[in-house]
Amino acid sequence: MSPSTPPADRPLRADARQNVEQILQVAQDVFADLGYQASIAEVARRSGLGMGTIYRHFPNKTALVERIAIKVMQESLDQVRGALAEEPATWPAFTRVMRHMVHLRSSQLFPVSRGRAKEAGAELAEIRTQLLGALEDLVTRTQRAGALRDDVNAFDIVMMLNSIPPRLPETGDGSPTTDLADRYIGVLLDGLRAPGSEPLSQPAPGRREIDQFFRTVHGL
Repeated sequence: MSPSTPPADRPLRADARQNVEQILQVAQDVFADLGYQASIAEVARRSGLGMGTIYRHFPNKTALVERIAIKVMQESLDQVRGALAEEPATWPAFTRVMRHMVHLRSSQLFPVSRGRAKEAGAELAEIRTQLLGALEDLVTRTQRAGALRDDVNAFDIVMMLNSIPPRLPETGDGSPTTDLADRYIGVLLDGLRAPGSEPLSQPAPGRREIDQFFRTVHGL
Protein backbone atom coordinates (compact mmCIF):
# COMPACT_ATOMS: atom_id res chain seq x y z
CA MET A 1 0.00 0.00 0.00
CA SER A 2 1.32 3.43 -0.90
CA PRO A 3 1.80 5.72 2.12
CA SER A 4 -0.10 8.36 0.17
CA THR A 5 -3.40 6.51 0.19
CA PRO A 6 -5.92 5.90 2.97
CA PRO A 7 -5.81 2.33 4.31
CA ALA A 8 -9.15 1.17 2.92
CA ASP A 9 -9.80 0.61 -0.78
CA ARG A 10 -13.57 0.37 -0.46
CA PRO A 11 -15.65 3.52 -1.12
CA LEU A 12 -16.04 5.76 1.93
CA ARG A 13 -19.39 6.58 3.47
CA ALA A 14 -20.51 10.20 3.12
CA ASP A 15 -19.56 11.10 6.71
CA ALA A 16 -16.15 9.45 6.38
CA ARG A 17 -15.53 11.20 3.07
CA GLN A 18 -16.42 14.51 4.71
CA ASN A 19 -13.95 13.76 7.51
CA VAL A 20 -11.17 13.05 5.01
CA GLU A 21 -11.83 16.32 3.17
CA GLN A 22 -11.85 18.22 6.46
CA ILE A 23 -8.60 16.59 7.61
CA LEU A 24 -6.86 17.41 4.35
CA GLN A 25 -7.94 21.04 4.30
CA VAL A 26 -7.08 21.67 7.94
CA ALA A 27 -3.76 19.83 7.67
CA GLN A 28 -2.87 21.84 4.56
CA ASP A 29 -3.47 25.06 6.51
CA VAL A 30 -1.56 23.79 9.55
CA PHE A 31 1.50 22.78 7.55
CA ALA A 32 1.38 26.02 5.54
CA ASP A 33 1.33 28.02 8.77
CA LEU A 34 3.78 26.02 10.85
CA GLY A 35 5.78 23.86 8.46
CA TYR A 36 6.01 20.10 8.63
CA GLN A 37 7.28 20.13 12.19
CA ALA A 38 3.63 20.70 13.17
CA SER A 39 2.08 17.70 14.91
CA ILE A 40 -0.92 15.59 14.05
CA ALA A 41 -2.29 16.74 17.41
CA GLU A 42 -2.44 20.30 16.05
CA VAL A 43 -4.35 19.05 13.01
CA ALA A 44 -6.78 17.28 15.34
CA ARG A 45 -7.18 20.41 17.50
CA ARG A 46 -7.98 22.71 14.60
CA SER A 47 -10.26 20.22 12.84
CA GLY A 48 -12.20 19.29 15.95
CA LEU A 49 -11.70 15.62 15.12
CA GLY A 50 -10.11 13.02 17.33
CA MET A 51 -6.64 11.61 16.75
CA GLY A 52 -8.24 8.22 16.18
CA THR A 53 -10.33 9.59 13.31
CA ILE A 54 -7.26 11.02 11.61
CA TYR A 55 -5.22 7.83 12.00
CA ARG A 56 -8.16 5.77 10.75
CA HIS A 57 -7.78 7.44 7.36
CA PHE A 58 -4.07 8.22 7.40
CA PRO A 59 -1.99 5.64 9.29
CA ASN A 60 0.95 7.99 9.82
CA LYS A 61 2.09 11.55 9.21
CA THR A 62 3.91 10.59 6.00
CA ALA A 63 0.66 9.31 4.50
CA LEU A 64 -1.12 12.54 5.33
CA VAL A 65 1.70 14.73 4.02
CA GLU A 66 1.93 12.82 0.74
CA ARG A 67 -1.80 13.04 0.15
CA ILE A 68 -1.70 16.82 0.66
CA ALA A 69 1.29 17.14 -1.68
CA ILE A 70 -0.54 15.17 -4.38
CA LYS A 71 -3.62 17.36 -3.96
CA VAL A 72 -1.66 20.61 -4.15
CA MET A 73 0.51 19.55 -7.06
CA GLN A 74 -2.56 18.39 -9.02
CA GLU A 75 -4.23 21.76 -8.39
CA SER A 76 -1.05 23.53 -9.52
CA LEU A 77 -0.83 21.37 -12.64
CA ASP A 78 -4.46 22.20 -13.49
CA GLN A 79 -3.67 25.88 -12.97
CA VAL A 80 -0.69 25.79 -15.37
CA ARG A 81 -2.72 24.05 -18.06
CA GLY A 82 -5.68 26.39 -17.57
CA ALA A 83 -3.52 29.53 -17.66
CA LEU A 84 -1.82 28.48 -20.89
CA ALA A 85 -5.19 27.72 -22.49
CA GLU A 86 -7.08 30.81 -21.27
CA GLU A 87 -4.65 33.72 -21.05
CA PRO A 88 -4.12 35.73 -24.26
CA ALA A 89 -0.46 36.48 -23.45
CA THR A 90 2.18 34.40 -21.72
CA TRP A 91 3.23 36.90 -19.02
CA PRO A 92 -0.30 37.04 -17.54
CA ALA A 93 -0.34 33.24 -17.66
CA PHE A 94 3.02 33.07 -15.91
CA THR A 95 2.10 35.55 -13.17
CA ARG A 96 -1.27 33.83 -12.65
CA VAL A 97 0.48 30.51 -12.03
CA MET A 98 3.12 32.01 -9.74
CA ARG A 99 0.55 33.77 -7.56
CA HIS A 100 -1.62 30.67 -7.44
CA MET A 101 1.27 28.45 -6.34
CA VAL A 102 2.36 30.91 -3.68
CA HIS A 103 -1.12 31.16 -2.21
CA LEU A 104 -1.51 27.39 -2.28
CA ARG A 105 1.79 27.32 -0.41
CA SER A 106 3.18 24.87 -2.95
CA SER A 107 6.62 25.90 -1.76
CA GLN A 108 5.78 24.42 1.66
CA LEU A 109 3.78 21.41 0.58
CA PHE A 110 6.39 18.86 -0.30
CA PRO A 111 6.65 15.78 1.93
CA VAL A 112 9.02 16.18 4.83
CA SER A 113 10.40 13.12 6.55
CA ARG A 114 14.12 13.32 7.12
CA GLY A 115 14.29 9.78 8.43
CA ARG A 116 12.29 8.37 5.57
CA ALA A 117 13.13 4.75 4.78
CA LYS A 118 11.17 4.45 1.52
CA GLU A 119 10.88 6.41 -1.67
CA ALA A 120 7.83 8.53 -2.28
CA GLY A 121 4.79 6.70 -3.62
CA ALA A 122 4.38 6.26 -7.37
CA GLU A 123 1.38 8.61 -7.53
CA LEU A 124 3.32 11.43 -5.92
CA ALA A 125 6.36 10.87 -8.12
CA GLU A 126 4.20 10.89 -11.26
CA ILE A 127 2.28 14.08 -10.46
CA ARG A 128 5.52 15.83 -9.52
CA THR A 129 7.05 14.87 -12.89
CA GLN A 130 3.96 16.15 -14.71
CA LEU A 131 4.00 19.43 -12.80
CA LEU A 132 7.69 20.05 -13.49
CA GLY A 133 7.09 19.33 -17.18
CA ALA A 134 4.18 21.77 -17.31
CA LEU A 135 6.25 24.45 -15.59
CA GLU A 136 9.05 23.92 -18.11
CA ASP A 137 6.51 24.42 -20.92
CA LEU A 138 5.20 27.61 -19.28
CA VAL A 139 8.70 29.01 -18.81
CA THR A 140 9.72 28.21 -22.38
CA ARG A 141 6.64 29.84 -23.88
CA THR A 142 7.03 32.95 -21.72
CA GLN A 143 10.68 33.27 -22.73
CA ARG A 144 9.85 32.86 -26.41
CA ALA A 145 7.40 35.75 -26.07
CA GLY A 146 10.24 37.88 -24.67
CA ALA A 147 8.52 38.42 -21.33
CA LEU A 148 10.64 36.25 -19.04
CA ARG A 149 14.40 36.63 -18.75
CA ASP A 150 16.10 33.91 -20.76
CA ASP A 151 18.73 32.95 -18.18
CA VAL A 152 16.29 31.21 -15.78
CA ASN A 153 14.52 27.88 -16.04
CA ALA A 154 11.64 26.02 -14.38
CA PHE A 155 13.93 24.58 -11.72
CA ASP A 156 14.97 28.11 -10.76
CA ILE A 157 11.29 28.90 -10.31
CA VAL A 158 10.75 25.93 -8.00
CA MET A 159 13.73 26.93 -5.87
CA MET A 160 12.55 30.55 -5.70
CA LEU A 161 9.03 29.54 -4.66
CA ASN A 162 10.61 27.59 -1.82
CA SER A 163 12.25 30.80 -0.61
CA ILE A 164 8.91 32.50 0.09
CA PRO A 165 8.10 31.95 3.77
CA PRO A 166 4.84 30.54 5.13
CA ARG A 167 2.29 32.73 6.85
CA LEU A 168 3.48 34.05 10.18
CA PRO A 169 2.04 31.87 12.97
CA GLU A 170 -0.97 32.89 14.99
CA THR A 171 -0.18 34.95 18.10
CA GLY A 172 -3.00 33.54 20.19
CA ASP A 173 -4.42 36.97 21.02
CA GLY A 174 -6.94 37.04 18.20
CA SER A 175 -4.80 39.22 15.93
CA PRO A 176 -5.04 38.41 12.20
CA THR A 177 -2.26 36.27 10.77
CA THR A 178 0.27 38.25 8.73
CA ASP A 179 0.71 36.97 5.19
CA LEU A 180 3.55 38.52 3.20
CA ALA A 181 3.17 36.30 0.13
CA ASP A 182 1.78 39.04 -2.14
CA ARG A 183 4.62 41.36 -1.20
CA TYR A 184 7.36 38.81 -1.88
CA ILE A 185 5.88 37.38 -5.07
CA GLY A 186 5.74 40.94 -6.40
CA VAL A 187 9.47 41.35 -5.83
CA LEU A 188 10.16 37.92 -7.33
CA LEU A 189 8.13 38.59 -10.47
CA ASP A 190 9.83 41.95 -10.98
CA GLY A 191 13.21 40.22 -10.89
CA LEU A 192 12.11 37.53 -13.33
CA ARG A 193 10.73 39.84 -16.01
CA ALA A 194 12.83 40.25 -19.14
CA PRO A 195 15.39 41.44 -19.83
CA GLY A 196 16.73 41.42 -16.26
CA SER A 197 19.31 43.99 -15.24
CA GLU A 198 21.48 41.87 -12.93
CA PRO A 199 23.65 39.14 -14.56
CA LEU A 200 23.33 35.74 -12.91
CA SER A 201 26.68 34.35 -11.86
CA GLN A 202 25.83 30.67 -11.41
CA PRO A 203 24.50 28.15 -13.93
CA ALA A 204 20.80 27.33 -13.61
CA PRO A 205 19.93 24.15 -11.69
CA GLY A 206 18.70 21.06 -13.50
CA ARG A 207 16.55 18.09 -12.59
CA ARG A 208 19.45 16.47 -10.74
CA GLU A 209 19.86 19.50 -8.46
CA ILE A 210 16.13 19.74 -7.84
CA ASP A 211 15.93 16.05 -6.94
CA GLN A 212 18.91 16.46 -4.61
CA PHE A 213 17.33 19.51 -2.99
CA PHE A 214 14.02 17.81 -2.21
CA ARG A 215 15.72 14.60 -1.15
CA THR A 216 18.09 16.25 1.32
CA VAL A 217 15.92 19.14 2.55
CA HIS A 218 12.41 17.71 2.33
CA GLY A 219 13.01 13.96 2.33
CA LEU A 220 11.32 13.59 -1.08
